[in-house]
Amino acid sequence: MSADRLKAAVIGTGFVGPFHVDAVRRGGYGEVVVVVGSDPERTRRRADALGVAHATADLAAVLEDPQIDVVHVCTPDSTHVDIARRALKAGKHVVVEKPLASTGADARSLVQLARDCGLHAAVAFTYRGYPMVRRARQAIADGEAGSVRLIHGAYLQDWLANETDYNWRLEAPPGGSRAVADIGSHWFDTAEYVTGTRITSVFADFATFLEHRQRPTARTAAFEGPTGQSESVAIQSEDAATILLRFDGNARGALVISQVSPGRKNALTLEIAGSRASVAWAQEEPERVWLATRDEERTLVRAASVQTAGVPSLPAGHPEGWAEALRDMLRDFYAAVAGGKPPGEDSAYPSLAAGARAVGIVEAVVQSARTEAWVSV
Repeated sequence: MSADRLKAAVIGTGFVGPFHVDAVRRGGYGEVVVVVGSDPERTRRRADALGVAHATADLAAVLEDPQIDVVHVCTPDSTHVDIARRALKAGKHVVVEKPLASTGADARSLVQLARDCGLHAAVAFTYRGYPMVRRARQAIADGEAGSVRLIHGAYLQDWLANETDYNWRLEAPPGGSRAVADIGSHWFDTAEYVTGTRITSVFADFATFLEHRQRPTARTAAFEGPTGQSESVAIQSEDAATILLRFDGNARGALVISQVSPGRKNALTLEIAGSRASVAWAQEEPERVWLATRDEERTLVRAASVQTAGVPSLPAGHPEGWAEALRDMLRDFYAAVAGGKPPGEDSAYPSLAAGARAVGIVEAVVQSARTEAWVSV
């Protein structure tokens, strides 16, 4: 390893933390020197499996370490604000998994703190890293679709479709939302990023189809099946949501969110209908963008020119996916830190302001579902 590479700490040993370790390594600007977890033995095992030299449960010591440049917050949602705040105050650049916070007030306070500290701070909106998401954004920006009229899609999963499926996310979320905060925040950000428009108001309906679930007595990670003994517990968070959307510029939209749709693994879809053409992208077929007018349709495929500059992307026809998107999104962030670029809202990576924006949308969705009325964002 080059001595001038940025040194990173990844906080969290669950599902997503190891992918951050991998993305930092492949991005080329940094190395992960320590993994931090709540369980010392589990953290050591995870670090060994990842080839990370150091493992610890002592977060304070890591934040005090002057060698650490960047902290990745990959912990349960309720801990994001506290850890990110402590890291920023310790002078560390931060990457925070979504949702950034449980409340808009907390999210905005982190945005302001990062500005006051003059530090780079990103939210892991991974889908911005896909080359063909960027190509779809370019198509809209270049006017290929004309003026935007309709923006619609879905984010469907099945990992919580059964009564015996359980995860910490099912426990009453402090922000009042589970599925929308967890995966809907990704869709909101992707839709606004691609179209360049803003969601202005929402009308939402929540559904909890499994009002009781079997909670294992032993800890389980995301996407693990049922194990051992369990107990029946009441569920107070939504399994699914249907949402009507209004955007600036008079565009309209609709969204279906579900974590209980059998057969759908990670089906984020986005379609934009403009005055000239429609543009569509699907996360499970990420190498393609559909572009169609009344008279013809084309399928755009990733080519050598559609990639993040400097990244050794695979040639077209060699599919790249979610892990590469996370790499490319983080690479923009690390490039800004390594290059000494001043932090700003014009950053190539999704800043904390983008994370706070998504939290504000989720808050409006929760309020709408409770009041059964349109709510402004």
